[in-house]
Amino acid sequence: MLGFAGQAAAQMEVTVREINAISQASLDELNTNGTTLTLSEIADTGCAGILFQDTLCGEEVQFTAVVLSDPLNSGLSTPDSDGFPSRIHVFVRDISAATEGNEGMTIQIVDGSYQTTGLLDVTIGDVIEVVANVSNFGTALQLEPVTITLLGTYNDATFNLPDTILDPVVITSDEANMSVGPDGEVQINWNNYASLNDQYVRVENAIVQVRSLDDPPGRHNWLISSDGGETVLNFYDISLRYRNDRDGSYNADVFNVKDFEFVPPPPGSRINLQGFLVFQGDDPFARGVPQGSIFSIVPFEDSDLEITESPPQVLSLSRPDFVPTTDPVTVTFDVVPDPTRTITRVELLYTTSSSTDVISVAATNTGGDTYSADLPAQPHGTFVTYWVEAEDNQGGVTVSDPLSIRFMPDGFDAIEDLQLTADESEGDSPFTGLTIETNITATVQSNPSVSGMVSIQDDPGLAPWSGILLDTGSDGVLSLNRGDVITITEATVEELFGVTQLTNVVFTVTDTADPYDYKLISTDALLQDKVIEAHEGMLLRFEDVTIIDPDEGFGEWSFSSDGTTENAVLADDRSDAIASDFASTTFTEGDVLDFIQGIWWFSFGNYKLVPEDPETDIGAVINVATEDEALPGRYALHQNFPNPFNPATTIRYDLARTGRVTLEVFDLLGRRITTLVDGEQTVGTHAVTFDARDLASGVYLYRLTAGKQVITKTMLLLK
Repeated sequence: MLGFAGQAAAQMEVTVREINAISQASLDELNTNGTTLTLSEIADTGCAGILFQDTLCGEEVQFTAVVLSDPLNSGLSTPDSDGFPSRIHVFVRDISAATEGNEGMTIQIVDGSYQTTGLLDVTIGDVIEVVANVSNFGTALQLEPVTITLLGTYNDATFNLPDTILDPVVITSDEANMSVGPDGEVQINWNNYASLNDQYVRVENAIVQVRSLDDPPGRHNWLISSDGGETVLNFYDISLRYRNDRDGSYNADVFNVKDFEFVPPPPGSRINLQGFLVFQGDDPFARGVPQGSIFSIVPFEDSDLEITESPPQVLSLSRPDFVPTTDPVTVTFDVVPDPTRTITRVELLYTTSSSTDVISVAATNTGGDTYSADLPAQPHGTFVTYWVEAEDNQGGVTVSDPLSIRFMPDGFDAIEDLQLTADESEGDSPFTGLTIETNITATVQSNPSVSGMVSIQDDPGLAPWSGILLDTGSDGVLSLNRGDVITITEATVEELFGVTQLTNVVFTVTDTADPYDYKLISTDALLQDKVIEAHEGMLLRFEDVTIIDPDEGFGEWSFSSDGTTENAVLADDRSDAIASDFASTTFTEGDVLDFIQGIWWFSFGNYKLVPEDPETDIGAVINVATEDEALPGRYALHQNFPNPFNPATTIRYDLARTGRVTLEVFDLLGRRITTLVDGEQTVGTHAVTFDARDLASGVYLYRLTAGKQVITKTMLLLK
């Protein structure tokens, strides 16, 4: 706490520069092999990885520093019911920077005990003595404080430090991130890492390259560059002044919660931006190589962003707060010109799911910078995707990010009505945030009493878009059992950590039935955008899978249907029945499992499988038959050869017993294309030719069914 000076053990007195230092051996390895390494090889939780070897990570240290960021602006952590986060992030600079220079002298304190250490009570310019443990959270180096002691302020008689101790270091984007590809791909400039990690910096005369606006209250993403896009800096929103999802959740009597939505400047804007450089692993535009190996900039104050020139800003494009039915939908938006320019053209444009034609709708200025326009009503189930184009008298043009709505005059009687996206690919439900009356009858597929998760499906044919998750906070949801048939009459559609869920669910149990089968699929199929989202909330099964990494961190592990890293997907310990160290203590890399099955889920930027019960959802490690065995010791379906193929390929499979066998081919939507084998076959190895000369290029699934064994793999037809 503030003013507490006694410690239980001696600390290592250091400068922050010594904490940020990396060894020459690590630097050489990163410069030589950086683009071929994985992110976890570069840096990983527990002071692991090349970046943290031979450093002070894991040590307890002591130093004196000046506070550079306002603790009351810290907003990264989710708050509790009283509006207090589990931790705060505060950036400090070693006071020896006044005589030794700012390079490498800034670091972030991540304090989970801030209400007792007193860190919440310090302000910018305060000088504090820090006793802390050096640690890391993934790629982010940080300090976990033991004690914080307030010593005074930087300019009082005790310290008399110059004002420059609070100044940012002026840098360019290429000093932070070096170019490693032709399309803006970057990697941290390792030669500058030690001097710039957590540093308070300023980038001048930069251009906004791209932005992505999430639905309010969204965490918008954007990139800037000071060299025409050859290198970029990512934005990251640790500060409450730049987050849009904390209003109403943080305690506004204590923290500096803003009462407006922050919208990043449109692409093409010229800006000055200052903030703290962090290696956070966040990489929404996938510019880092490997993905996530990019420095991000964290502005903390409103004044950290200065827009010096910009094309028109299109702000607050609305979407209806109701389900569109038989009436036109009025949308509103603001078009704000640069103060030195005037608006010459404003158009609302749209397309529909039944036509690719781009249609322009007259936009009416309703006063000031505000415009409105009407989207005409459409037939049941039609998606309308709309956006705004605005032009000023200097030729500056801004095209807003598109929004999609769906007209549903006939109501909702299937899960697909809620789940389907406009382009049948990744994205939020068009009804996110809306409370909807429905007439959906579905079967509970999961085991809520085991996993604490509730997944429902409504199509016995296991069609895409037929599954969804129920939020367990709704009354009675956790009391459901697998096989319960329920009718939902009302629910609110929400995107929770990126997965569509129904909250505030009003339902009745109308029957019980056998749950549907798990849908058989392969991991490489789930790397296709039009497949991965379509199976969200469904129960999937993978057979004959290989463990790629038994410990991906945070209780996750990865597996693959074909044994390759590039076709691997994640599994997660989200189920109440699976311990966080289950995979890391059960499997080793290269283990082949009979099967793995569970709920297809999404969280923290990745789709993943959630097995509910390790006793029933994770098969045994199986032995692979050797080549010199006279007869197969197991059932196996081999990868087709050649693959990719055109127009024909050979499929081999092993039968451990004589019996009835079917070998079928399906498209990615689960539609059967042909049956190659259907009949009695003897034990041994068999082969069949698949001729696809009449089919379109694409990924196809082939499935072997023999006795109780069902094995599925994928193949690629490339014409």
